[in-house]
Amino acid sequence: MHWREMRHQHLHPSQRNKFWIKRGGPPPRHWFFLRILFAVFLLCVLLTLVPLLFGGQFSMQSLTHHLLWGLVIMGLAFFILKRMFRPFRMLMKGVQEISNGNLDFRFEARGHHGEIYYLAENFNQMVKRVREMVKSKDQLLLDVSHELRSPLTRMKVALEMMPQNKLRVSLLEDIAEMEKMLAEILETQRLRGENGKLVLAPVDLTALTRKMIRKYKTRKPGVILTGNPAALVVQADETRVETVLQNVLENALKYSALPKKTLRVPPVQVSLEETKNSTRVLVEDSGVGIPLTDQEKVFEPFYRVDKSRTKATGGYGLGLSLCREIMRAHGGEISLESEPGKGTRVILEFPKIPSPGN
Repeated sequence: MHWREMRHQHLHPSQRNKFWIKRGGPPPRHWFFLRILFAVFLLCVLLTLVPLLFGGQFSMQSLTHHLLWGLVIMGLAFFILKRMFRPFRMLMKGVQEISNGNLDFRFEARGHHGEIYYLAENFNQMVKRVREMVKSKDQLLLDVSHELRSPLTRMKVALEMMPQNKLRVSLLEDIAEMEKMLAEILETQRLRGENGKLVLAPVDLTALTRKMIRKYKTRKPGVILTGNPAALVVQADETRVETVLQNVLENALKYSALPKKTLRVPPVQVSLEETKNSTRVLVEDSGVGIPLTDQEKVFEPFYRVDKSRTKATGGYGLGLSLCREIMRAHGGEISLESEPGKGTRVILEFPKIPSPGN
């Protein structure tokens, strides 16, 4: 380790962070552990050298003897420190699980004593509070969505009695949008609950993709299936996979059709591929693209890249959130790659059906 890196430990925390940022990132993961171990090493060196240099009896035999004792002490210090730091590794794992959305994680407090026990208990209480808050928010959203369906139905009935005019058509379109939003909210919550389990069966992903592409053959700029993929069968809920494909294709067509400088907009390209562990559907458009800072956020409920939230540039920000819930319920994942001004590629990844021999 370079002497300049050792010297930075005496700096103010903000200066210390700048030191590591200049060198490409945060401090090493085990930096605190290594500092203590290094201090023990220096102590062992001093205990070895002081008697040899000032005791007046220097010899190779005594040097070897002291070095062996130093190595024994270093080894003991290593195992003691490793055991002492084990609860912190468990806590780090817990923080990572919570940050990944796993609110069922629990820090095992039994068997720990003193500060570690109380740290584990307080951590578990914090996770419990967060879980209850998230559950309350979801339940409120679900209840409001249910309550809104009845007045919307009454509004539709009342509009049917109105004369045909532009106002009636506009109001019916607004109600249809709200009904779609409510349906997406309810479907998302249903997937998270016990009553929303998937109805799994073998599904030919290639045939299903072709079927969805045919639905959009009249929409500009068009959708094409590249290559001539063979039948790719996955274990899935066909109705919900259709919902995912529909949302992804709708987005690709919508953002490809936005005003562009070029006269001709290339069609949306769909391809299928098989990897070692998964079957993938790739949907690629040449639309406006998504900034890097927004690429993960677009999967959050109600998030819109366009902060004006106009109808011309999107819906309510629930489509991709629902897609992620459906894909994860299948044990798969949805991700995207995008560059502003060049387009977006959405990747749907399904787990492969294990072969009979495995």
